[in-house]
Amino acid sequence: MVVDSTYYDLLGVSATATAVEIKKAYRKKSIQEHPDKNPDDPTATERFQAISEAYQVLSDDALRSKYDKFGKKEAVPQGGFEDAAEQFSVIFGGEAFASYIGELQLLKNLQKTEELTAEDELDKQREKEEEEAKNKNSSSTTETSETNGETKTAATATEGSTSGTTLATSDGTKAEVSTSTEEKPKKKTKLELYEEEQAKEKEKMVEALSKTLTERLSILTESVYDDACKQSFQKKFEEEANLLKMESFGLDILHTIGDIYCEQARIFLGSQNFFGFGGMYHSMKAKGGLVMDTLRTVSAALDAQNTMKELEKMKEANENDTPLLDKNGNEQIKPTPEQMAEQEQLLMGKVLSAAWHGSKFEIMSTLKSVVSKVLEDEAVPLQTRVRRAEALKILGKVFQNAYRTKTEQEEAQVFEELVAEATKKKKTT
Repeated sequence: MVVDSTYYDLLGVSATATAVEIKKAYRKKSIQEHPDKNPDDPTATERFQAISEAYQVLSDDALRSKYDKFGKKEAVPQGGFEDAAEQFSVIFGGEAFASYIGELQLLKNLQKTEELTAEDELDKQREKEEEEAKNKNSSSTTETSETNGETKTAATATEGSTSGTTLATSDGTKAEVSTSTEEKPKKKTKLELYEEEQAKEKEKMVEALSKTLTERLSILTESVYDDACKQSFQKKFEEEANLLKMESFGLDILHTIGDIYCEQARIFLGSQNFFGFGGMYHSMKAKGGLVMDTLRTVSAALDAQNTMKELEKMKEANENDTPLLDKNGNEQIKPTPEQMAEQEQLLMGKVLSAAWHGSKFEIMSTLKSVVSKVLEDEAVPLQTRVRRAEALKILGKVFQNAYRTKTEQEEAQVFEELVAEATKKKKTT
């Protein structure tokens, strides 16, 4: 018996609901009540915030226990409630996969790379201007001065390395004067320093993920390793997959992880048989798949870019008082607000689709590095590594076979709906 059922009522679940049921209910309600879905309802934001608060309490075992016993006042998260929009973004951001794929850096890196490239260009221009000013003020002619009735000539030093020069002294002897100068090491750009830093961070992340994967596989590899243990291992991760599949792009991420796990396990196990020919075959097949994934990523990016250009043309047509003509000289009809909104929606979907393809490419790269560390660790006996590969294959098949029921698919996140809509329109045009 709970003292207050308000939070349960907001999510539409009973006080005995499981964590999975609460998460599913929140996901469904947050989509239904999101302000973007209810633009003409002034109370939508308030309801959305209330649903977010309910989930933040009921998804935390300690807070839920306090809420059940004492009510709302005793169940406020430390630091207060997160903003509803931020909570929504986090829940649908795929954070549940962090222990499998780490933190995705692609989109953040693209933005940072653009910023640093611009800064490096400014620094380069500034250095060029300073060098030109310095050369302008310095004299490039030889300077002649008379000291004690003798003429001494000094040539201005040039950049680079030169050999020693022999000069005559006042007493007629010759002296070797070294005019060599060491070439200064090239200063690294901000972008190069950032890329080095990111490479080190990636290495640390791969190391941590490989340890986590080894621990997951050890549930089976360090057991009796019979059929009963294998079935238990499979059952455990089927339950985990049922949770993960409902995250933002969860099913796609699960299938990607499953594909890489099975692919890399086959390559390793194949390399142990038939003089390694089996592993060679699967490796060549994997490289072919990589080419196709690269083409899909580029295609999605170009598709988003073309859609953006179309939207810019539509905006130009709307803002221009002078009639715009097509290539045949006919006046173009200005797009309606509805057409503009539809094009913006289409663009958002295609941008998200391109972002997903790019992120998938990053996920695959990370997973291959992680699996390689786990299976190629020569500090571990070969028999153990073979078991790891077999366990990895079982886990991969579990993730490959994950699916959503019709009801679960209807609860798919707003982001996925946008991508699906964009893909559907692309096929019909």
